[in-house]
Amino acid sequence: MKSQQLIKAGRIFLSFMFLFSAISKLISLPFFDGMVAELLLGENYFDKPNAMFWVQLLVRILVAAELVLGVALLQNKGFKKWVLPATLLMLVLFTIHLFYEGFSKPNGFIDGNCGCFGDVLPMNNLESILKNLVAIVVGVFLWMSYKDHNRLGSWVSPLMVGLVTMFTLSFGIKSFEAAPVNNEEISLYEEAAIDTVALPSEDDKMVEQTIDKLKGDEVVVATPETKPAQQTTEPKNAEPTSAVVSTKNKTMDLLYQYAPAIKSQNLEKGTKLVCLFSMTCSHCQETYAEMCGMKASGKLPQVYLVNYGTEYEQKYFFSQAGGCKDNHSLIQNYPDFKRMLEGETYPRILLFKDSKIAKSWNVDSYEKTAFMKYFGIEKVEEKQDEGGLDLKQGDSPW
Repeated sequence: MKSQQLIKAGRIFLSFMFLFSAISKLISLPFFDGMVAELLLGENYFDKPNAMFWVQLLVRILVAAELVLGVALLQNKGFKKWVLPATLLMLVLFTIHLFYEGFSKPNGFIDGNCGCFGDVLPMNNLESILKNLVAIVVGVFLWMSYKDHNRLGSWVSPLMVGLVTMFTLSFGIKSFEAAPVNNEEISLYEEAAIDTVALPSEDDKMVEQTIDKLKGDEVVVATPETKPAQQTTEPKNAEPTSAVVSTKNKTMDLLYQYAPAIKSQNLEKGTKLVCLFSMTCSHCQETYAEMCGMKASGKLPQVYLVNYGTEYEQKYFFSQAGGCKDNHSLIQNYPDFKRMLEGETYPRILLFKDSKIAKSWNVDSYEKTAFMKYFGIEKVEEKQDEGGLDLKQGDSPW
């Protein structure tokens, strides 16, 4: 009897893992597309549109296979003959790939996100390997122990699919509670000033095509054929952005080209913090909430955000930070955002000092205490208002 219960629990465990993995990837497809594309095509995959079609098709086949296996593990017909072997094969192949990634890159086992659960639950390669090894052990146990009488009820499959779907989608539930707003932290550019960056007129066209890789002191012009308009918080009275002047700093060039409103921050002079955040990334949300708590110290430099996502997601992003809102650009084109990341993982934080990058952080290197120590911040702001922050040093907003 005990063995039978273990067999059923093992089937449910494997099913949960595959269903959660598939649905997590579905709700973060742009991220997973980019991760697979970077693996197969290299860091500049966004410049290979034809190959990207096949990469996206492969991604959807992989996600569909995980979804089918997740459901099949709860079915009885052909369980030991077809379903278990297919499950173990997929686990072994992905584990071999994770080992390869771990050995082929510096800190390959502990840096980055393996993408197993999309952007919903980031895991590094080592964590994913351990997870897969546990799943393989469970699969081998089922292979050796399963008998025809160890069947699950027909009601288990639909119930499990519904519960796992609800569980996974719950990660994206957003709060609509009004958060207290600190007027000193509101963007200098009012929401009413949000407008579309003007595309170059016929008189402004200086070249026929956009130069993808910036060299020397060349001038790059974003034309209607190569660069769609993006929504930013550039003031309405600002001059239309029709050209991006190349500097000696490649990172700054990319920011100026794909988030042109950032030019108003004049990164060439003074000390500025530029943060690249994805609006649905839990690490980005937590990092920004922590930074907002540090601002009361007066020791953080001027902050500018480059946000990837939708306007709806951005409203939630600022709301969860207690109403804290810095100057920002909203980027809705993932390849453009990926270009600005330059192969790094978000959140990416850049400290500019007189046009040079003095320090940078990403999801692997950012740590709240060390970040505060770098800027000489001893404690963060505490807010007791409903919906605001109530953070102390070392605390998480969740």
